Amino acid sequence: MKHHNLHGLLIIVLILTSVVFTLRQEQAGAEGASEFIPEAGNQVPDFALNDFNGGKFMLSKPKKDTSAILLWFTNLCGGCQMKLPEIEKVNNLYKEKGVEVIAVSVLGEDRKTVENIIREKGITFRFLYDPKGKVTGLFSGEYYPGACPLRNIFLIDKNRKIIYVSHYPGIEESELIGQLEKIKKK
Repeated sequence: MKHHNLHGLLIIVLILTSVVFTLRQEQAGAEGASEFIPEAGNQVPDFALNDFNGGKFMLSKPKKDTSAILLWFTNLCGGCQMKLPEIEKVNNLYKEKGVEVIAVSVLGEDRKTVENIIREKGITFRFLYDPKGKVTGLFSGEYYPGACPLRNIFLIDKNRKIIYVSHYPGIEESELIGQLEKIKKK
């Protein structure tokens, strides 16, 4: 008889756990539903961040010869670090064609890691510092320290309209270059 009671109690605990889990998911979905995540075709919100060289970048004030900005939010995990040479290559191929490549650190307050990687890898594209994750949140939704945003690469035209959104390093270099070639033809 004790075994039967234990079995019934276990079933009740599992049902309650399932109900609580479902309610939390629905609540999270409802809270996230009001959050705007930019898509291709949307205007992007303006922002200003400092870079790792002490300069200030403001999205609404690009260089006058800039036709597009490739914006990459990165926590510099192993996958992102493997893609640094590709991003450097893209920067070298397209900077004379009016595309500014900008990476945004989502490592929170950890400046030293980013500064070391910039120096060690010889990075020449601009790296911005987003210590509180506020700008990352504007583009990718709620910011979770240590996590890579699911949407972390944005190609933005000179009118601050998003042309392309994806996850990097989830796409191939050829796809990224194909999107940049479309911009060049406009």
